[in-house]
Amino acid sequence: MGWPSILLGISLTILSPDGLAQTQLVLVTTGSTMPEQLYVLWGDEYYKLHPETQLRYLAVGTSESAKNVLSGAGDLDGGDAPIPEMQLKEAAYAALELPTVLAGIAVFYNVPGNATSIRLSGPALANIYLGKTTSWSDPEIARLNPDGKLPDLPIKVHQADSAGRGVLLPA
Repeated sequence: MGWPSILLGISLTILSPDGLAQTQLVLVTTGSTMPEQLYVLWGDEYYKLHPETQLRYLAVGTSESAKNVLSGAGDLDGGDAPIPEMQLKEAAYAALELPTVLAGIAVFYNVPGNATSIRLSGPALANIYLGKTTSWSDPEIARLNPDGKLPDLPIKVHQADSAGRGVLLPA
């Protein structure tokens, strides 16, 4: 086989419609650890129906994921919080946010004494996580639990993992 045959073969491959078409698409999704298993499952199921498209999920955290997508370094963001409006406005690429996963969050606590059930409102829990409410005997917690006697113990928030999930513990 001579050079003319090789060049003809390469030319036909390059110029054929199949040679020009991309046959495999890989979408890179980064996001939090919370929905990771669900996104991986969805990607695997989609691949079964469309083997030309692969979805790869990398659990890097919500903040890092938003940076990746807004800078063009990622295709999809699987974060567990909305991207702040200012970041969306300053992004190198336009982004559209669509909620895809709804997750329930449970709060666990360990308070000595007779406190078997403690009521916490959204604002009260937020103040605990923000460090504004630091004692189980705080007036707001006492108001939400009029039938319970809560100890005058400091609240310690224990960071359970790198995803930001925490556990409330007595000091």
